[in-house]
Amino acid sequence: SVLTGHLHRAGHLVRACDEWSVDELKGLQRSLHGEAHPELLAVYEAASDNRRQRSSSKKALEAHWAQVDAAVAEGPAHLASVRRDGLCHEVVMSWAHHLTSGVQQRLVREGVEMPSLPQQRHTVVGALQSPAERRVMGEYQQQVSCQQCHTGKIADATWQDASLPASPPVDKAHPGMERQRQCDFQAKPPCGPCDGLGGQRSGDGVEEMVPLECEVLSDASTAPKTKGRYPALATAQLTGETRTPLAVRPAGPGKYIPLGGTLYLGWQGDFMRMRYDFGGLGSQVSVQTYEQARNMSTGATMGIGGGKCECDRSIAGNMHIQSFDPEDPLDPLKLPADQGGAAYLGRVRVKLDGSHALSNGTAVADHYMNWAFHFLVDADEASPSFGLPLRLYGPYGVRQVFDSWVIGDPSKARPDIWQMPKGCAVKAPECSVFAPAEGAIVV
Repeated sequence: SVLTGHLHRAGHLVRACDEWSVDELKGLQRSLHGEAHPELLAVYEAASDNRRQRSSSKKALEAHWAQVDAAVAEGPAHLASVRRDGLCHEVVMSWAHHLTSGVQQRLVREGVEMPSLPQQRHTVVGALQSPAERRVMGEYQQQVSCQQCHTGKIADATWQDASLPASPPVDKAHPGMERQRQCDFQAKPPCGPCDGLGGQRSGDGVEEMVPLECEVLSDASTAPKTKGRYPALATAQLTGETRTPLAVRPAGPGKYIPLGGTLYLGWQGDFMRMRYDFGGLGSQVSVQTYEQARNMSTGATMGIGGGKCECDRSIAGNMHIQSFDPEDPLDPLKLPADQGGAAYLGRVRVKLDGSHALSNGTAVADHYMNWAFHFLVDADEASPSFGLPLRLYGPYGVRQVFDSWVIGDPSKARPDIWQMPKGCAVKAPECSVFAPAEGAIVV
């Protein structure tokens, strides 16, 4: 992983997480807790950043551990490894974000050994049966953030736990339709080439959807013709719908709103850029540098519309253009497919469900999945969009159907596309990633 690599490059002795005991990890975390720099902690606390210190004192830390350890003792045996792996995550994150470089270098000179990040992620499959399981898994989910598709600590507390809901029960009216609406790495049996592609939605229910027409051409045993990725520099039209509010595990009913506009991608040099223009509804522009990603900073997002502009720290880092590619260089977890990593599911023939003439015809596509998201890439070598994205779908998120791809730097046609408009309200220092604007208002 990226952070384990940082430990090696800093000169630490690094021992695999599964070679540590819980007591050893707790002893190390006690030491790091005492070395934390007050100014770093104050920055994270003021921003309600997920990197903030979870216990304000050693006494509070010990009391918290006592509760979690008691739950481990009461619960099934597998909770011991969950507890250990969660502590490995917490120790490594404390080293990376709570210590000054001077303290880190001193610990190296003193020969302090550090754990690696774990090789697996523990996931919840089905309902947790006991209070002990719920307590320990809840602790673990706070210690671990899903960083597969976005690099940077999730800023909004409601998004910090990316664990997925259980698979829906078999749909009585149309058995199998539940797997079309929602299919992820937890599914038993595993998702097939036509599973999880969803359709046009009017509500959260399985039956509140017009499923995408899909025919299996080959399964994952036949190699894909494409890669699960977006182009680095490009422009495309998109239609579909989005759920409001977006959700991983819906807490209540959502509304589905038609979506239409233009997507711009500007991954160039040290910058990862993405812009959506939604017609008369405004624009959303997100920029993150590779340096920010290495430091787990999410970058910044501008919202432009109604004669107003506001820039703030992004809720999550920019979606990786190689999110559905197992070779994604920005994915620090590199999970296997059966634990939520990128997977190729097979080749399909689909009747696309976009609203444009170019996005509602029949297409041959390679089907990729990551976590709970499904991505279709044009696999017809005779098609002008061969190798380019056709569709992105998340069961309680967006359905985006793409067409009219133009490959090339979008700033050539629109030189101001990544610039901050004059008079934009700046609410976070991360907004410096945008080209400076005269008259920006810092609030």
